[in-house]
Parts: sequence; C-alpha cells; structure tokens
Amino acid sequence: MRSRPSRVVGVVLALVAAAWAFVLLPPQQAVWSGAYGMPGWLFALNRLSPYDAVRDWLVANGQPDFYLVFGAAASASFLLIWLATGPAFAALGWSGRVLGWLVLAGVPVTLLSYLNHPDGAPLHALWGAEAFVLIAIGLWAVVVAIAAPRGAGVPAWERVLLAGTLPVLVLSTLGLSYYPHGTLVGFGLEAVVLVAWGVRPAPASTRTREAELGITGQAA
Repeated sequence: MRSRPSRVVGVVLALVAAAWAFVLLPPQQAVWSGAYGMPGWLFALNRLSPYDAVRDWLVANGQPDFYLVFGAAASASFLLIWLATGPAFAALGWSGRVLGWLVLAGVPVTLLSYLNHPDGAPLHALWGAEAFVLIAIGLWAVVVAIAAPRGAGVPAWERVLLAGTLPVLVLSTLGLSYYPHGTLVGFGLEAVVLVAWGVRPAPASTRTREAELGITGQAA
C-alpha cells in the first residue's frame, strides 16, 4: 500500500491546496461576476496590489484571459489533495483508491474545462465539467464510508466525515460563492483532517511481521 507522504507532509500539502484555491478565488470571482456581483470581502481582497501586479504581468506577457489563468490554476489544488491523501485513501481499500483516482481526474478535467471556455473552442462541451468530478467525489465518498473494510481500523468519525463529503463541498461552494475554487477550499480542509487523524496503511515491516506470525500460526 502507498505509505507516502508522511502525515506531516500530507497535512502541509492539503493546507497548501486549500490556501491556493482561496488565493485564486478573488480574481476569478471578479472575472466571473464583475466588481458589483461579488461579495464585498472578496471585492476588497481582489483590489490588493499583488493581484493587480499579477494581472499587469499577464497582460504584459500577452495573456489577458484572466478567467483562463486563474481558473486553470485551480487544477493544482486537485493534484495537491491527491498527493496528500494517498495513504489515507489507500488504507480504505479498493473504494478509497477509486476515490483517489477521481480526485486525480480533477486535474486534467479542470485544465481542459478552462482551456475550452471560449465559444469556439474544440472541446467547449467540457467547460464546467469539473463540477461533475466534484459531485462524483462527494457521492463516491459515501460508498467509501460504507465499503471500507471493517477490519482496517477505520474509526466511526472518519466514516461519518467521508459520508459528509458532498455536504462539505456544497457548503464551501455556497459559502465562498464559486466552484471549483471555493469547493476546493472546503475539500482541502477535509483532507487535512483525514490525513492528520485518519487511518493509514500499516508500515511494511509490521505487515511482514503479521504475515510471518500468520504463517507460523498455521504451521503450529
């Protein structure tokens, strides 16, 4: 089973994923909703000088499509969450590994979604497809909560949290007013909890010792 990264590194990766999505949120929301269609606190954040500096740099380098840049960049949060949760999902059995693949699928789907947002884009039908990936993650997490092996030591609170993934995604989307950025903030924070306190695969040495004891027991 996958044993890397460590808990500490995994927590850091999940926190960075949530923070990155949050950092991208103000300029992305500004492009989507306009200055007067976004929450006041997001409007205030979007006016900070670092965002203006990044936008000026993008224009100077021939990339004025802020919606594409700040949108596609959210794919990095999917990747970071996937990296962070590898051991946590592996410990949940086959259904947990499928959940990991769904999270990883968010990377190319988000990239293709934003790259094809213009009306004339060849894969314009994929625009917004990351929403379906997020819904699939939330729904499949319920399956994981039920299907995770009973003998794997998965605590009840972890099963409850997994089963509540879809509400977490919905509430973070509503609270931060945009998907996938706001959604990924909530998912990243959920990943922090799963990585920090959830079950992990037993170390290889422990599994080897258990196997040896099992063989010895059969021989006896």
